[in-house]
Amino acid sequence: MSTAISHAVEWGLLRNYGITLFALLNPLGMLPIFVNYVSLENRRVQQIVAFYVSVTVLVLLLIFALLGDSILQFFGVSLNSFRIAGGILLLGIGINIVNSTGDASITLPSGRDEDLNDILLARSVYRKIVVPMAMPLLVGPGVIANVILSASEAAKKQMLFQLVVVTLIVSILVFGILAAGKTLQKLLGKTGLSILQRVMGLFVAAIGVQFVVTGVLDIFTLRILPELDRKSTRLNSSHLVI
Repeated sequence: MSTAISHAVEWGLLRNYGITLFALLNPLGMLPIFVNYVSLENRRVQQIVAFYVSVTVLVLLLIFALLGDSILQFFGVSLNSFRIAGGILLLGIGINIVNSTGDASITLPSGRDEDLNDILLARSVYRKIVVPMAMPLLVGPGVIANVILSASEAAKKQMLFQLVVVTLIVSILVFGILAAGKTLQKLLGKTGLSILQRVMGLFVAAIGVQFVVTGVLDIFTLRILPELDRKSTRLNSSHLVI
């Protein structure tokens, strides 16, 4: 029974992490921006650029997943404080996603060289759009907070490898969506993309609330209650002496 419960908890952590990470990366919401960036290129160049962007996203996620605790320790921030701040941030991002109009549009700078082959051209486009496309549009503050918090929880349960696998799967999904580009945009249409984007926003907001609740409860349980118990013990001891 205890093994089944443990597996259920582990699966729940990985499932919530995967859903929240995908929702926060929001590749469906970023799809119109990416399509606009590569609209002048052929299909193969678009797919190569999507691959480069997705690999960049994966590397950034792994850096924060593996070094997140060290970063918190360097800045002297407790995990629960970061959890509460991250939860508030996720809640705000979720609300913004739900209320988003989805009309973002960015134009790729000019200066393309028609003589470049597909790979060189894709690299040229990638260098121009990696910032802001990979970061901060895809890997933003909410994603960073979610990855650090989830990696910390996974490390406690010795599930860091599984979390890395989920991160890889989500990155592959991001690549698939960006590589599909115009086809997926035409298939779903503006209304379909808008609905999916808002559903993801609700998940993000809900996870943000859960982070805040967990952080507050942990602080109350691990810090405030022990301190109250110590004070109560001292008062009882002083009364006994009297």
